[in-house]
Amino acid sequence: MRRIIPFSETQAEDAIGGKAENLALLFQSQFPVPKGFIITSYAFELEIQRSDNPDWWIYPNSLSKEIEEAYKAYVNPPVVVRSSCSAEDLETASFAGQFVTLLNITSVNLLESIKRCWLSVYQSHAQSYLAQRFSAVDQVPAMSIIVQELIDADVAGVIFSKNPITGNEDEIVINSSFGLGEAVVSGLVTPDFFILSKQGNAILKKELGDKEYKVVLYQDGTRILEMPPEEKSSFSLREEQLYELKKITMDIETIFGYPVDLEFAYRQGKLYILQARQITT
Repeated sequence: MRRIIPFSETQAEDAIGGKAENLALLFQSQFPVPKGFIITSYAFELEIQRSDNPDWWIYPNSLSKEIEEAYKAYVNPPVVVRSSCSAEDLETASFAGQFVTLLNITSVNLLESIKRCWLSVYQSHAQSYLAQRFSAVDQVPAMSIIVQELIDADVAGVIFSKNPITGNEDEIVINSSFGLGEAVVSGLVTPDFFILSKQGNAILKKELGDKEYKVVLYQDGTRILEMPPEEKSSFSLREEQLYELKKITMDIETIFGYPVDLEFAYRQGKLYILQARQITT
């Protein structure tokens, strides 16, 4: 079994978790997904779970070399490092926010970042969530890692292909703000809010969010800055971008066959899909 697989080469039988599987499917289907590779749960099970004390686990030379070679071959820095766990984003439960996601990672801190993401499955809040949602928690769930090119977004946000509040499947809901999507996903800001009808080109609702802050890339990581007045008072998405997001959301929903929750970013006018998952409860 392979320990590292680029998005372009994944197959249904690979042990990569739902989040990575969805990204790879969209990448292979020619959707605008940033390049990346996956460190499979096989590597996690083979190495970390064999350790008596995971906190003190040290990379075997063969695995560290394989990761470094994949980094050079499949992505351009910087990258985001995030989990793709077998227990994540199930229909009845989501682990969103339970595991570590690390932004603006380069070759200098890549291996340590992957280790931090792996070890987050042992954190008390993740274990507590497991205990609440699942009957068998004596085994650590299989953990894969996604290493993906980081988009230095001008605008980013999330999309739901059905209204998550009312359950209306004929409505697409979009939340967006300037800067990286972390501001929206983490709840740092009240984002701009849009509801679009799947029928025709109707924009059913537009609400300007407070957008007091934005998350931006810096050489040493990310920073939270106050939103400039001109951006705070402006909608983060143009009308043509809303229609572009609507179309790609409906296309992705068709491929998966169920309502989806997407993360997206715009950089210099180009759209990227960063994550795709089933809408969870």
